[in-house]
Amino acid sequence: MARKCVCQLCKANGTVDVFYKVTDTKGRNKYYCNKDEYENFKNEKLKRKNLLYYLSKEVFHYKDGQVLPPVFLKKIGELNKFYDYEVIQKCFEKNQETIQYWLINKEFNNEFGMISYIFKILESNINDFYKVWSLEQNRKNKEENNQIDITIMNQFNDSKPSSLKQNNSAKNITAFLDEEDNY
Repeated sequence: MARKCVCQLCKANGTVDVFYKVTDTKGRNKYYCNKDEYENFKNEKLKRKNLLYYLSKEVFHYKDGQVLPPVFLKKIGELNKFYDYEVIQKCFEKNQETIQYWLINKEFNNEFGMISYIFKILESNINDFYKVWSLEQNRKNKEENNQIDITIMNQFNDSKPSSLKQNNSAKNITAFLDEEDNY
């Protein structure tokens, strides 16, 4: 009987022989329901890291070591409940000039006011980016599902029955009809 374990993400109970095992840098084993769940987790983590790096360097022009305000991280987390990090980043990229303009020309009393103003700009535009992104994702999924494996098609063409592989001997029905007339 295998040892029991718990998924690191969804907290489902299982056994070590069924769950996907990952060993971290400290040598501890962590278990996930399956490899896809783990890969999605890693992918989301990377998207979030890229978004935060983009915001700190390109939008706020922070130096290395400066941190984003906690309220900013909280608002990104709220947006991420529905929108993917990729959509949030694309929205920031497309509205960067507008955000930069207001950061320079408007005087804010505190950081919270500045962040609230920035997120109002985002919230007014993010649904448009989400529609485009979701259509693109649907298109990619359809392309992946509809691709035909050429090797399978080649095997199918090579495995035709010999009765269908009549080469030059009988090219059309007239040869068949001419045979009956000879009797």
